[in-house]
Amino acid sequence: MMKTAHLRTALILPCLLALSACGAEPESIEQWMQHAGKDLQGKVEPLPPMQPYEPYQFQSAQLGSPFDPARLKLARAKVKGLFNSNRPREVLENYELSQLKLTGTLRFNKQYVGLIQTPDNGIYHVRPGSFVGPNFGIVRKVSETEVVLEETVENINGEWVQQENTLYLLQQEQGAKP
Repeated sequence: MMKTAHLRTALILPCLLALSACGAEPESIEQWMQHAGKDLQGKVEPLPPMQPYEPYQFQSAQLGSPFDPARLKLARAKVKGLFNSNRPREVLENYELSQLKLTGTLRFNKQYVGLIQTPDNGIYHVRPGSFVGPNFGIVRKVSETEVVLEETVENINGEWVQQENTLYLLQQEQGAKP
C-alpha cells in the first residue's frame, strides 16, 4: 500500500508542477508583448502633393475633318481608281488578310494563279489585278510560293499610302518576308 502512495505522489507531483508552470505563462507573454510593443511606432510616408488638373485644349480646326469631301477627292485621285465604287466587289475583299491562306498555285501559259482559302473553306483563284482584303489590296504578282499585294491604307497623318503585303505558301508566317 505504501508503494502505491509513493507512486501516486510521484505521478501527481510532476503534473501539478506542469500545471502551475502553464498558469504562469500567460502573464509572462502579456508582459513581453507590452514591453516589446512599447518602442514601436508606425511610419507612414506622406502622400505626394496633388498636381492641379489642367485640361488639354484640342485644336481640331487645324487638322480638318476626316470626312471633308475635298480631302476624300484628293485621296481618291492619289490612289488611281482603287476607290471605284462602281466596280463589283470581289469575294476576297470581305476578309482580313489574316483570315486568308495561300493553299497552292497553278501555272497556266507561263503565268501563275494563286489559290486562296477563306475561313469557311472556300477556295478562290487570284491573278495580278485581283482585289483581296478590306484595304483595297490589289494583287501585283503571283509566283510559285507567294502572292504579293499592294494595299492602300490611311496613315496617322490622314494620307493614303500604299504598302506591300504578302501571302506565303505553306508554313511561313503570313505578311512577313522570309
